[in-house]
Amino acid sequence: RGSRDGALSESGLRADEPVREDESLPSYYLPKKQLPTMVAVAKDAAKNEIASFSAKASKLKHEGDVFFVQKRVGEALVSYEKALRLSLSGSEEKAALHANRAACYLAQNKLSLAVSEATAALENAPTWKPALMRRAKALEQIGHNEKAAADYERAFRIDGNEETRRKMITAKTNAAKEKEKSKKELRGLGPGSGLTGGANRRPVDRRAALLAQQQAAQQQRQLEQRNAPTLTLAVTFDGSLKNFTVPLASVTYLQILAAAKSAFTEKLGDNEHIALKFLDPEGTLVTVTSRSDLRYALAASQSLAARTAAASGAPQAAPDSLVPVRLEVVVVDRTPSETPDQITPANVGSPDSSPSDGDPPAEDVIEIDEWLLTFAALFRKHLGVAGETSGPLDLRVVGLEKCCEALEEAVGTDEAKGLLKSAADKFQEAAAAAVFNWGNVHVCASRKLVDTSEPAEISGAGGEQNAPSEAALKTAATRHMARIDLEFESAVARYVQALAIKPDFYEASIAWGQQAFERGKVTHVASKEPFDASLALETDKMFALSLEKFAESLGMIPTEEAVSTSETGDQDNAQASVPEEGLSLKSQILVLWGNVLFERSQVKHHRDPSIDGAWRLDCVDAVKKFTDAGCVTGDIVRALMNHTSGVWAEEKDAAAAAGGK
Repeated sequence: RGSRDGALSESGLRADEPVREDESLPSYYLPKKQLPTMVAVAKDAAKNEIASFSAKASKLKHEGDVFFVQKRVGEALVSYEKALRLSLSGSEEKAALHANRAACYLAQNKLSLAVSEATAALENAPTWKPALMRRAKALEQIGHNEKAAADYERAFRIDGNEETRRKMITAKTNAAKEKEKSKKELRGLGPGSGLTGGANRRPVDRRAALLAQQQAAQQQRQLEQRNAPTLTLAVTFDGSLKNFTVPLASVTYLQILAAAKSAFTEKLGDNEHIALKFLDPEGTLVTVTSRSDLRYALAASQSLAARTAAASGAPQAAPDSLVPVRLEVVVVDRTPSETPDQITPANVGSPDSSPSDGDPPAEDVIEIDEWLLTFAALFRKHLGVAGETSGPLDLRVVGLEKCCEALEEAVGTDEAKGLLKSAADKFQEAAAAAVFNWGNVHVCASRKLVDTSEPAEISGAGGEQNAPSEAALKTAATRHMARIDLEFESAVARYVQALAIKPDFYEASIAWGQQAFERGKVTHVASKEPFDASLALETDKMFALSLEKFAESLGMIPTEEAVSTSETGDQDNAQASVPEEGLSLKSQILVLWGNVLFERSQVKHHRDPSIDGAWRLDCVDAVKKFTDAGCVTGDIVRALMNHTSGVWAEEKDAAAAAGGK
């Protein structure tokens, strides 16, 4: 793996200064004498990969520990399960995770599952004391005192802890009592134990004992309900606000809906249907139809409270406190039906099934590059028998050393050289695309400023706006020019970086040209009233830069894309309606180029309509670009009819100009 400055670890070899035995080889190949170093690097990389898994598992385990301390047992179980997928079999790390899941199930009083998880932990580390203690506790609560005593005894032998010894003695005592009780019951079933033989025994009132158990259970449930966390709902309707609390753990959507309706009975008719809505962080009203939506509403309310406190300087709420959930009652034609929360399948968490058992087949199609598939086959070939198995390989089962040896052999083959070149090209393109998309984020931010400046009478008029109106451009130039300039410069910086990584990355050059064009339109509107010479000069620079970038892009595109639609020889199709996605890449660039020329001709005409030659020449060049791109003649005619000069307002005049007359 290379460092940021291009150095290859342990070899002293730099990507820009390769050592080569054969000058005919491309610069990205390493000489054979460097292969041992590369193998060492590969081994280090494999070890680092396993270390990375371990680090991720440790982070997930810590996350689960935090959830467990906060008594969020369900979330703790999920975190531990994710960590298990990244941990090595037979390790104490895996044993600790299973033991922690056993603790979660103990907290939930799911004793059988606790026993299963603790047993799984001991299969990975037979002397893992927390697993022994937790399995013993679960067995003890189930009533298997003899087995519990055996686990306590194993745990006591590990460290001789006095508390463990006490629990062992208690479990053994209880086991002995169970045996004695069983013997007495067996003796009572001998001769004379029928209706007459039991006459001298003291009668047991089983009904009274059952009633006592039921009362104790009911008292326990009432105590849990009193101590259970509650959630406050702040519900508004027609200017009125009412607060009421609901149990956080057990409340359902229908219960909340009924409570909200009863709270406003004086304002709602008996037959009126209502829906509950809340404002998400983006200010959109979202309908509540499930407990999941309620949790989302709580998160939105927490976020709003935090922002409000930060703005006012008030102290922030405690991390574990719950703010009131703000809901709004809305009268609707039909009450929304409840959406069931996602139910965890029974197999999830079972020791006899994998986490993916029962999942529906994935619908997404993942495209894998051919070089990667070929190299995988080459790697399997050098693994020998281990690589001949069907399906995915578990590299931890195969063994790290064997994998590194197979990798060493595979990388050293002639077949691997071309594959490594393909890999380098792919990663180069991916790196350029990543930086390019980073620049596009700034583009979106800039366009958002213009779009949100659209006057209400235009933005709400219906239909699609292909381009922002002049009113929007003017408002954006007045209010947001500094921010638009900043976003433009940030985007350009990323496009420059993308082109430095991959000099023929034409997407960056095209986007750069388009952004210069869009910024030029904003500066032109800003320069009009009153006329600003400096902004007018900036507009001319932006249009010139845009044309320069589109010209550069044409020189970068692949050979198979360097033919426009008009050059295909199909003249009949040239007059058909060609969708934008049907144009070749060259044609699309020519259309963008023509748009800049067409807009610049209108700008020049606005500044000085008496100078006929300058603006008309740009318009003629724009028509030529559209024609070369293979655009439909009717579309070119309509564009000319809309030219601000008004010279081609009549269709016959526009048609003549579109035909080059």
